[in-house]
Amino acid sequence: MTARRWIVGLITIAAIAVFAVTLVHALWYAPDSEVPAPQLAVHAADVPEGQLPDRLVIPKIGIDAHVKHVGVDAKGNMATPGNFTDVAWYKYGTPPGYNGSAVIDGHVDNGLALAGVFKHLDELSVGDDVYIRTASSTTLHFKVVERDEYDYKQVPLDKLFNRSDGAYLNLITCGGTFIPTEKSYDHRLVIYTKLVS
Repeated sequence: MTARRWIVGLITIAAIAVFAVTLVHALWYAPDSEVPAPQLAVHAADVPEGQLPDRLVIPKIGIDAHVKHVGVDAKGNMATPGNFTDVAWYKYGTPPGYNGSAVIDGHVDNGLALAGVFKHLDELSVGDDVYIRTASSTTLHFKVVERDEYDYKQVPLDKLFNRSDGAYLNLITCGGTFIPTEKSYDHRLVIYTKLVS
């Protein structure tokens, strides 16, 4: 009887360990965006820390998310937030509100297909409101001016990162079909917004 309890105990411990690993994977892992960061990106102006983005707010789809400041990953792509509840601003590009293209990415889901912060980004339409709250609590108001979906290997990097004809905030997430071998989706949804002066 003691041997049977010992075996049941080991099986229970193994099951708890597998569950814990799965839970951690679900809560903190999300596929990379696989959007190559431009080699000639316009670097952020030297602005006071209080003018950098702190929160992204999109009332229509219920987003009020913390903005992480990220660079590039080991593959040379724009890094992602690291979890599925925050968004990430590309800190080597333009700060939101300045002339140029500020870029923010977020996950559509996590490793177990639980909804990510940008799960409903596809519900935005031209004219919808998007807000950035800076570290000093200034609110910047943007409006959606365009939305596009691209093959994940054909995202127009100049349009996404390097426009200079206005103050843009471009939001990007995954879309289409998940490719298990690449841990990525086969499309990218981009919402282009422009500062309301």
